[in-house]
Amino acid sequence: MNSGAVHVLDQPAYLLLAALMETNGDCRQARKRLADQLPAHTLDEVWQEIEQLHQQGALFTELDAVRVDTGQMVLKALCLNAAHLCNMNCKYCFAAQGDFGMKPGLMSFDVAQKAVDFLIVHSKGRRHLEIDFFGGEPLLAAGMLQQLVQYCRALEPIHNKEFAFTLTTNALLLDTDIIEWVIANKIGVILSLDGRQRVHDQYRPLKDGSGSYAAVVPKIKAMVAANPVSYYVRGTFTRQNLDFAEDCRHLLELGFSALSLEPAVGPDNGYAIQDADLPRVKQEYERLTEILMERSRSGQAVHFYHFNLDMQKGPCLAKRLTGCGAGVEYLTVTPEGDLYPCHQLVGEAGFLMGNVVQGEIDYGIKQRFSTCQVHDKECVRCWARYYCGGGCLAQAYLQNGDLNKPYPVSCEMHRKRVEASIFLDYYRRIGKT
Repeated sequence: MNSGAVHVLDQPAYLLLAALMETNGDCRQARKRLADQLPAHTLDEVWQEIEQLHQQGALFTELDAVRVDTGQMVLKALCLNAAHLCNMNCKYCFAAQGDFGMKPGLMSFDVAQKAVDFLIVHSKGRRHLEIDFFGGEPLLAAGMLQQLVQYCRALEPIHNKEFAFTLTTNALLLDTDIIEWVIANKIGVILSLDGRQRVHDQYRPLKDGSGSYAAVVPKIKAMVAANPVSYYVRGTFTRQNLDFAEDCRHLLELGFSALSLEPAVGPDNGYAIQDADLPRVKQEYERLTEILMERSRSGQAVHFYHFNLDMQKGPCLAKRLTGCGAGVEYLTVTPEGDLYPCHQLVGEAGFLMGNVVQGEIDYGIKQRFSTCQVHDKECVRCWARYYCGGGCLAQAYLQNGDLNKPYPVSCEMHRKRVEASIFLDYYRRIGKT
């Protein structure tokens, strides 16, 4: 876990490694345990391989509790809550059906403009900047978003910056004009669709209670067919529909190849995944892995968000140790211009970091987030720690009241996803089952 190396083992190597771990690294005792199972020359050969890997630093490596000074990192991304309103009534919505439990409203161009100016100032010498259009439903403020993108493009040569934009939408307001705008401005899109019609309609109804599947599927297909710079069709599964692999299969059958299925999180409200659901969730991730293997065998490339790990390079050191960068490199802006560490903490007492109009950041809160690193947590005992950076800080706080105490349910799910992604990466490389 310390080296990040992934080893493919034959049976003799597996047996000897297991015996070594059981005997706390005592080679003689390990070999003695296996004397009746493996011939001496095989044990010699395997031991030489293990010893060589150890010398290379790829096996049984010591923990290097390296740290990064994230407090010196500058701002690179804003999540603009363009709308604290929504035109749907999703049952599992963490944002209280769009207003985040706050005053409903749309972000004005003046506030959005000040948010961009704030990002330019606080990004200092960083050239590549990111802005996510979020909500609620951000396309309720479509006119403002179009004006803002134009404003950003005009600033790029002046400040030597490049903006990348992402739009998260329920797709109800997608039309030809919006799609053309997305394509022309190279905006990545995240399109909400939970899977099978009965599932989607049950959990993502319109304001009048009717289903939204029939309305959004043609719009999502039109958006994907226009070939945006990037896209994901993103669904949510709850504890009431744990057969989510079938929803993934349905999305594939609709012709989508870039997918994300996220677990509902939050308090025990009847939808969020709980500890008792984990055995079934893990089983379903294995079923999902098999579905993706089937597609791979037939030559179809599928990008499932949580299974897309780069096993050769992976994330940078800072991301491995701290996670997403919330509160440090990434902030959320409300329609009134208030700043929060991330979209999940909007409105939470004690996390208001300032306002873009005043142009200042509460560095005390930033410090709280910058010091949350895996080696300060129980994560130090987790084999997957460098593939999540310590887990979601917002969920840690919302579930445990402590940024440094990861939420065990989320940890279990993520470990299973990493396991599946390692398996799929190996399978795709060697073409074996």
